[in-house]
Amino acid sequence: MEQSLDTIINVYHRYSVIQGEPDTLSKEEVKELVNKEMPNSFKKEEKDEKAMNDMIKNLDTKEDNVLDFSEYVDLIGNILKTLHEKSHKNASSSVHGQGSSNGPNL
Repeated sequence: MEQSLDTIINVYHRYSVIQGEPDTLSKEEVKELVNKEMPNSFKKEEKDEKAMNDMIKNLDTKEDNVLDFSEYVDLIGNILKTLHEKSHKNASSSVHGQGSSNGPNL
């Protein structure tokens, strides 16, 4: 699990330095991160610019037009919650807890 947490942090840092403030994600950086790192999780947002913008706006609790690490963690938390709910819908009780290999298709 610690390796997964390190990956989440490293992905944030890899994208947060592309442009602007080096420890925040611009709208463009969020879009690139989502499209490259989670292509199965955001099919609706990839196709719908308004849906992507709305998602970013909802995460941007400080209303500063960027996502800081805390707001990025909220994004990851939302994805995890969706994956967990999906695991209950798609798996029988005998396989629950075995993990998921699919994105949440938000």
